[in-house]
Amino acid sequence: MRRRISLTTSLFYFSVALLVIDGASLAAFAGQKPDEVAKQLERLKSVSPVERRDAIEKLVDTEDPRAVEPIIASLKDADAEVRATAINALSNFSDKRAVEPLLMLLKDEVAFVRSAAARVLGQLNDPRAVEPLILALKDSNSSVGAAAAMGLGTLKDPRAVAPLLPLMRDTSPDIRAAVAAALGDLRDRRAVEPLMLALKDDSRLVKVAAALALADIGDKRALAALNEAVTSEKDEEPRAQMREALNRLAAVSDQ
Repeated sequence: MRRRISLTTSLFYFSVALLVIDGASLAAFAGQKPDEVAKQLERLKSVSPVERRDAIEKLVDTEDPRAVEPIIASLKDADAEVRATAINALSNFSDKRAVEPLLMLLKDEVAFVRSAAARVLGQLNDPRAVEPLILALKDSNSSVGAAAAMGLGTLKDPRAVAPLLPLMRDTSPDIRAAVAAALGDLRDRRAVEPLMLALKDDSRLVKVAAALALADIGDKRALAALNEAVTSEKDEEPRAQMREALNRLAAVSDQ
């Protein structure tokens, strides 16, 4: 009986020892992240915009969800580059708490901030962004409109198709290329004819985007137009890209 009690007691103390060791290890590991997060939060108070931007990037590296709220707060920073850094950082967390603050930044006074907000809103995949991004298509800055188009393509909401289609005739090639890519992402056959016309665009960027979009949509009505575009293109790089699109479209099963 004594031996059994002694053995049981030994096993008990051995288990306790293991728990103590494991607990210490976990505490040490857990202690690293809070220390790093706290350090970077303190740096966010710096008077230097460069240091604040670096602190945001370091918070992303921690992958700690507690970093989200301080980064969201940085969206109100007085420095535009800090705001843009915070926007880009939020794309790494996929946290829906960022959606409403990012929607506000679609009206920021600085174009590259608005552009970053439009792009990241698409990545967060929240339907609340659809209507505001549709409005952002009309932004006076073409880079913002292009980012809004790309964001809508990422969201893949069919409400975006109708407002995107007229923009295939926009004066900005950046807009036309972004809209073509977005229409390809949306996979809507209403876009086939405008995209076929875009294969004759003056901009090679637009022509390639249209070719790739047609391959993504997979409507074989575009085969002849795409083949003609490949044949008539004199520059090797866009011709190779359009030929790839043509091959993809040709390989689509008949429906």
